[in-house]
Amino acid sequence: MVEVLGEHSGWLALQAGMAVCADAVLIPEIPYDLRKVAAKLREKAKAGQAFGLVVVAEGAKAMAGVDARPKTSDPKMKAALSPGATGEEGLHVIERSGRVAAEVALAIQRLTDQETYPLVLGQLARGGTPTVVDRQLGLGYGAGAVRALESGQSGVMVVFQPPDLKFVPMTEAINKVRVVPVDSEFVKLARALGISLGAEKEKP
Repeated sequence: MVEVLGEHSGWLALQAGMAVCADAVLIPEIPYDLRKVAAKLREKAKAGQAFGLVVVAEGAKAMAGVDARPKTSDPKMKAALSPGATGEEGLHVIERSGRVAAEVALAIQRLTDQETYPLVLGQLARGGTPTVVDRQLGLGYGAGAVRALESGQSGVMVVFQPPDLKFVPMTEAINKVRVVPVDSEFVKLARALGISLGAEKEKP
């Protein structure tokens, strides 16, 4: 069970899961049912494949009424927070990283009778050695920024919209969260690859 960044958007989890051919990917945009994920893992085990991989975004949420994750509650913990604190009480209010991986891993273990191991990549997923494409984009963005200043543009962000570099007003770039559309090509491709999204519709 690998947890990656993505409190509001599942792009990182979805693309990482597709890149490694994960068995399941859980993202905030598609509420999941862990019973479906467990069923897929059990089928894989019956076929002789002893290991499974689930990638979960830190903001992934269960479908209403079917949350199989164990509930933890500690009123004393919440009482120790500020009076304006809202939401569920518990240690995760302070230590958020790894909470979803731990809860989902334990639930899957209970549903499959197979040992599970939560792993939290978190900020590590942002690291790594730059690739050739990373270097090209960096140079392109820098050159684009200089070009924007030379043409009298300010308050804009350089973006790569293949095959061109374009300028987008900062107000448009930072005022909304770009979530994964549930009918996007990436979601369709993930399902076509046999990756479970923990949702009712699992056919491409």
